[in-house]
Amino acid sequence: MEYTEFRRHVGKAGLTINEFSSLIDVRASSVSNYARKHSVPKQYAIIAVLLGDAADRGQNFRDLLIRFGLPIGAKTSTGKKVARLDEFRKRPALKSKP
Repeated sequence: MEYTEFRRHVGKAGLTINEFSSLIDVRASSVSNYARKHSVPKQYAIIAVLLGDAADRGQNFRDLLIRFGLPIGAKTSTGKKVARLDEFRKRPALKSKP
């Protein structure tokens, strides 16, 4: 998939490249560097298409990810925003609100 098409799907999902890279647990530069190659790996394309399609259908993929313990931009118990999933995994589990 061409990088511009990839960016379109990521945008439809309401994500920035930084958020997408956090979602798949890679550095943002690792994703944005594909702009120079003009195409992205197949696994990036598949994820972007699925996320974009979910948005087109009015489905909130964030709720699904939260159900499985993978929130984007989650906050820790101290209120500090977590930018990357690997940082989130190092934190103690958040207690869900009743």
